[in-house]
Amino acid sequence: MTDTIFFTLKYVAAELNEKPALIYEIAIDMFTEDGCYTAYDNYPASPDHSSPITLFTPEGITYLREALEDNRDHYEARRRETQRQNRKRGQKPPTT
Repeated sequence: MTDTIFFTLKYVAAELNEKPALIYEIAIDMFTEDGCYTAYDNYPASPDHSSPITLFTPEGITYLREALEDNRDHYEARRRETQRQNRKRGQKPPTT
């Protein structure tokens, strides 16, 4: 088994000099095979009772870079639409 390093969404956004909300929009389309994982920091782990933490492997960061190069306009438009909907509902954007 090889060692795997995980980086939080907040860390990756800072590393790529991007907004966390934009990285989150790309992560929505990613799978574990792409290097994107979700973890919970509360016990018992429950999507209903705790906020997920989005994590990326080095391969996931590569995927994000390629997604930004190929589809930045698509993800920016989706991020803006998500923010607009969240404002209507009074929700804050993800920061993890």
